Amino acid sequence: MTLTDRPGLKNSRTLLRAFGGLNETYGCTEAEYSEGMNFSARDFPALSTRRPRRKLAEIEKVNGMYHLNGLLVVSGSSLRYTPDPEGGEPAETRVLENAVEDSRKTLVGIGTKILIFPDKLAFDTEENTVSALGAFWENGEGTVELTPCDAEGKTYKVKKFGREEPKSPEDGETFLKVASTDMPWTSDSVLEVYSAASGNWSAVELGYCRIDAAGIGARFRVWDTVTLSGTAAAQADQWEELDGDRIVYEVHEDWLRVKAVPAGQRFYGKLVHEGKTAHWVSLNGLISKLYPMPETVKLERKVPDMDYLTECDNRVWGCSSKENVIYGCKLGDPTNWFSYRGIAADSYAVTVGSDGPFTGAAACMGSALFFKENTLHKLYGSKPSDFQLSSLRCRGVAKNAAQSLCVLNETLYYLSPEGVMAWDGSIPTKVSSALDASGLANPQRAVGGALDGRYYLYIARGSRARLLVYDTERGLWQEEDGCSQEMASTGGQLYLWDGKALWAADPSREPDWSSTDGVEQEIKFSLTTGDIGLDGSEERYLSRLTIRLDAFCPSRVEVEASYDGGEWEKIGSLTAEQKRQNFDLPFVPRRCGTLRLRLTGRGQITLRSIAKTIAPARGGIIEQEG
Repeated sequence: MTLTDRPGLKNSRTLLRAFGGLNETYGCTEAEYSEGMNFSARDFPALSTRRPRRKLAEIEKVNGMYHLNGLLVVSGSSLRYTPDPEGGEPAETRVLENAVEDSRKTLVGIGTKILIFPDKLAFDTEENTVSALGAFWENGEGTVELTPCDAEGKTYKVKKFGREEPKSPEDGETFLKVASTDMPWTSDSVLEVYSAASGNWSAVELGYCRIDAAGIGARFRVWDTVTLSGTAAAQADQWEELDGDRIVYEVHEDWLRVKAVPAGQRFYGKLVHEGKTAHWVSLNGLISKLYPMPETVKLERKVPDMDYLTECDNRVWGCSSKENVIYGCKLGDPTNWFSYRGIAADSYAVTVGSDGPFTGAAACMGSALFFKENTLHKLYGSKPSDFQLSSLRCRGVAKNAAQSLCVLNETLYYLSPEGVMAWDGSIPTKVSSALDASGLANPQRAVGGALDGRYYLYIARGSRARLLVYDTERGLWQEEDGCSQEMASTGGQLYLWDGKALWAADPSREPDWSSTDGVEQEIKFSLTTGDIGLDGSEERYLSRLTIRLDAFCPSRVEVEASYDGGEWEKIGSLTAEQKRQNFDLPFVPRRCGTLRLRLTGRGQITLRSIAKTIAPARGGIIEQEG
């Protein structure tokens, strides 16, 4: 009998040199790891531990961090500002005590100012001062005078009125030309001034209201839009709706000028308020009337209550869930939110039709973006007359994840109810398919940051908190230790606060980069590979495994193996005493269907490669039922 010749199986060797990232799904391959801590793709295709961080300062409580020409840290009720270094030397930290309320803040920068909400304050990074965005003035028991005036703020008195001008007037003499002598003070009358040089009477237009009161101009500026209330103008029948929003055209310490349309039966007169009493006096001083008032005179520059803010094209944009409104401040002026003069620098406001509260705001690709959990509102344009709002039904920002919004390499990343999303101007796409979706759902808090093309995402859910890192260039996820409850990106550095101290993610980017003070000396790391051996045939088995490692500082590594999902068994350990050492750890695994490796230790290492030797098997590797 002649038997058919069968080709013999020979040993073969494969080298795994390109390592992936964290993959928490069932499809985790042998080149990825199912769980791990403090590894990074910075040396891709090798797998290295993350860079050591540097502790900069002990800070007990942080309510917010923001970088603008320096790092601002809101610590309790204090502000700590460290300007960017000049000439390579670290700058001194400036501290303002009791500057804000002790509560969590929303921060946004414009120009040299960092806006602080909900306090509605502005911190000036150059002058190191804090000022209020809004302004409020009330007369109390003081005296307030409201008088019609011309465009230069000048008020007038008259001694004569009638249908015809006097025959022999003096230079500069004033006269009120009336239509009816029974109602001389109505707005239909015309105030005239005589000029001896021309020999003519000239009409004077009183299109403004001058408000005189002690200290009234200290908190307001020219072109402010203010809300005036509590005047007796309506009762006195003077001006057309004086109470309301008014534009300030001139400001002095004790008086200011606002636009007011002439109207009423008693327009030509002075309205004097003292506490809650007002009396009107005609311009000739002979007629007066008294009016009781329920409230005092108030002047206010209002700032709306907003949940989330962002800056885009020299405007600060904000949204209010209570009103379902998106606001935009006056161009370059975050103190004015209701300035409507019909010019390109006007403020802007629009009501949105989507349901539910806002969950975040950001600026990307020249547009201001406002998110709800299932909606993206995109606002774009160059001036209020051509601003446009488009709405997209998509996976928006998750509740409590407003701080996860982060722009990195012209792409916006954020945490949605279904995972981490990336938006590049079209449709958001999911980038967290390799992560366990249940670990990203219903966050109590989420904070994002960026450094070197990596997106850092801190997620807190119940008692568990994680710091995930997404390498946007390679599409790989990692996990690092440290509960970074607050983050601030500068473009060249990432600052993290872990609940006790402020850290720099990359010490080599600090001004005093050569200093080792506060730098981590060793890093605790761990890694569990995916199943090895799933790509093998029945007639072959893993006969030898060699792990190649580099140690960059004194380090210790322990290697364990798990066969077919069983208990972990220690197979070896390595100790590096020098700053740079290379190691090969070979071992012979017992026959199994699948094998997992776990590396744990301290120090700084790089996993260079895993070499697998495959040998022919005599008999099945996995026991099968007969």
